[in-house]
Amino acid sequence: MAKERVTVCLPPCAPDDLRPALAAAMAPFEYDAQTDRPDEEWQGEWDYWYVSSGGLEFTVRSGHEDDPLIVRDGRGEDWPPRPRELCDGGPKGLLDLDTGRRHAAEAAGRRWDTWRAFSALHPPSLSYSYFRTKSHEDPGAYPEHRVLEDFARQPVIRAIRDDPALDERFGFDPVGWFGEDRDAFVKRDVDAVLPTIALLTLDGRWLSGGSHPYDVYFNEYVDSLPDDTILVRVLYHG
Repeated sequence: MAKERVTVCLPPCAPDDLRPALAAAMAPFEYDAQTDRPDEEWQGEWDYWYVSSGGLEFTVRSGHEDDPLIVRDGRGEDWPPRPRELCDGGPKGLLDLDTGRRHAAEAAGRRWDTWRAFSALHPPSLSYSYFRTKSHEDPGAYPEHRVLEDFARQPVIRAIRDDPALDERFGFDPVGWFGEDRDAFVKRDVDAVLPTIALLTLDGRWLSGGSHPYDVYFNEYVDSLPDDTILVRVLYHG
């Protein structure tokens, strides 16, 4: 059991009707709600939920911070204050879905450029997955203990491991991580900005994420929705 977040898509409604609309959209996915299913293993997705972004807030379009259609979680005095430009949801047309993606694109581009400049100072290297695959295909000739040894022996990897700052910046396997071309690398980071681990569509489909194809679909689906569609971040325990 864990707490996760789902982005719920709702048709337009008045502020007073939002909670009932959310409850109606979430209801089919309550644990054991679909008792008529032939699959006896069905348990549903949640046993409780409430509006909450938890670091995945939407940004409100400038000038609409006090619009009554903007959704906020009603946090009490014990919660830390939150800038007015952040919220838990609202009509898509009142949400700025592009600035975060633009910032992610700029940051990813800088990371890719920094890695390429750094790696160019060293001999060409191979990704960790190359050595893993080699061992998997012929473990007798290339035993598993050599995978990490040979990977870490490469000059660029050794240089990173010797410098904690570089290790934090580039990660365990930068050859594999930055191996895509620049545009593909940047797009992968941009695609990951908006999605939550699950998406509840307007037509009542609960889609679970955790992969890049899901992130791509999430963005394409949300971008295709009418501007009056209400998007809400919901925490659920499942």
